[in-house]
Amino acid sequence: MRKIIVVGSGIVGLSCALFFALEGERVRVITRNPEEATSWVAGGMLAPFSEGLEGDLFDFSYKSLQEYPSFVELLMDVSKQRVDFWQEGMYRVVLKGEEDLLNKAEKYKSLGYKVNKIEAGDWLSEDVFALVEYKQEAWVDVETLMDALLFAMERLGVEIIVDEVVDIQIQGQEVKALRGLKEEYKGDFYLFALGAWSAELFDIPVYPIKGQGLKLKGVSLPKVHYSSVSYLIPRERYLYVGATSEDVGFLSGNTLEGIKRLSEGAICVVPSLAKAQVVSMLYGYRPATPDEKPIFDVGTNYMVATGHYRNGILHAPITARIALDYLRGLRSPYLDAFSSRRFLGS
Repeated sequence: MRKIIVVGSGIVGLSCALFFALEGERVRVITRNPEEATSWVAGGMLAPFSEGLEGDLFDFSYKSLQEYPSFVELLMDVSKQRVDFWQEGMYRVVLKGEEDLLNKAEKYKSLGYKVNKIEAGDWLSEDVFALVEYKQEAWVDVETLMDALLFAMERLGVEIIVDEVVDIQIQGQEVKALRGLKEEYKGDFYLFALGAWSAELFDIPVYPIKGQGLKLKGVSLPKVHYSSVSYLIPRERYLYVGATSEDVGFLSGNTLEGIKRLSEGAICVVPSLAKAQVVSMLYGYRPATPDEKPIFDVGTNYMVATGHYRNGILHAPITARIALDYLRGLRSPYLDAFSSRRFLGS
């Protein structure tokens, strides 16, 4: 049994800890604040098509989407908690002037993916030209997902330590120890999933992009409506509206301007939302990179997994599997494709 230390308690860190613990390893999670992870406030869309992804990022994302049903089933079995997960497909809203999105949809369809064009319905505004239904997309309630992961940690005996790692002792390609504010930590393998805070410990180009969101009630929708001005994401108890994209560092709190943009974007797509009741406001920080692709950096006994930007929830299953494979001595091609070495000299 090896001693594994996971630094970070967001979706990526906890998913990796889950896979390590199920392998029979002794796992400890170190986190500055279990409630700080942006995963708790994410929209939860699993949407590589609606995002318009291409190339290796699309391949990576689509493979993770395919793994999601079994990932959720495994998590519910281990945690004994319900995870709200919908596989009914999503609507990509095409606003007037965005007809080029239909060409994108046709390209996906020509590659064999399940895509339908739907005429705009009477619940939509006159600004909506059409809907593209991506039938293979899904979404998950991140609050139930993260709760289940924490329950799974407890049931598997994973120790969660509240501390801040302030220094990493590295010799060559090997981590020797971690220094926290409270004590020093040593393990056989280290997984760093620090999200938007990754650059505090590593010299990699990861930076925060703030997103604000709203929870509403009073109007229900059959499935996600993803548009360029808003994301309308139905959950069991409310409708999630997201999300702004702000390069303001770690500036905290919701702003009047942000809430105005969210409100106007939502009403622009579904006018009846003007009468919806605001339940709460939220915000978080996406871990962005210059090319909007993840970063995987590895040494002999560690892995850095970060920079998932807008798709951290989607990428959790495949990232955890890649980390577990690396622990087993297997090297995924994505470790080279998404290495931070791609930024050298840029």
